Amino acid sequence: WTCFATVAVPSEWMTLEGHDAAELIDIFLASNVVSCFLFTDIAARLGLKKVVTGAATMMAGGCLLRSGIPFVEPAIEVMPGYGWEVAGTILVGMAQPFFQCTPPLLSATWFGSSERALATATAINFNQVGIATAFIVGGLMANSPEGMHAYFDVLACVSIAAAAATALLFRDRPETPPSASAAA
Repeated sequence: WTCFATVAVPSEWMTLEGHDAAELIDIFLASNVVSCFLFTDIAARLGLKKVVTGAATMMAGGCLLRSGIPFVEPAIEVMPGYGWEVAGTILVGMAQPFFQCTPPLLSATWFGSSERALATATAINFNQVGIATAFIVGGLMANSPEGMHAYFDVLACVSIAAAAATALLFRDRPETPPSASAAA
């Protein structure tokens, strides 16, 4: 949802920031690809909880850099500069693969062999729900400079709440492994 925040209403982004929305998408995708190459080694070294919690924190930090201080008025005067938008987009891009690439590991750890395919498919396909949300919510909210900032505020608040919930609730593995292979 966060990575495509500027795409739903590109003309508003151009008005607000003076840059093509596609620039941020390119920056996001370049950061994303770099991070994808690093995912396996980092996940093997740190474990599932640290990787997912760290990525959630990076995502929240990136959203805060892109939003500025959420819901401060007047909204248009506190939007961060384009450099902050770029820095936030890089953080978001670096965090994203740690959500996109974890479903097979998550499924192998938390689900029995007969449940893994469905769990993996559900988690992977939820990425598409996020993209659709960006277009629907962004299209509804981001139709003015004030609306764009409010939209970025919502993204920041949701990502902060998700990061806090992840830090408090996410565990590396279940107390009782669902199968012998998950226990290994």
